[in-house]
Amino acid sequence: MAITIEEEKKGVNWVGVIVGIIVAVSLFVAAYYLFFKRPELIEVTSLGRLEELQNVSQITFDPATLLESPEFKVLRQFGRDITLPTPGRDNPFRPY
Repeated sequence: MAITIEEEKKGVNWVGVIVGIIVAVSLFVAAYYLFFKRPELIEVTSLGRLEELQNVSQITFDPATLLESPEFKVLRQFGRDITLPTPGRDNPFRPY
């Protein structure tokens, strides 16, 4: 007589599946409502703000004028230049 032992098969976790489906559907509905049904809920840049940006973009910059200004000539460097170390070791095969 042969003895057969089978493992008990686990069932599907229906609660997890249903919760996952509900979360996915709610995210889809929220995205649809926000982006397609009521797009005015998304903040839109106002036209006044765009006019300010247009004024800023029309500013001309002349480096020669800056270098000749008395404010620039008053500036002093208080620190030293940063020296970058060489990466790695001189001999990578030498033990520490």
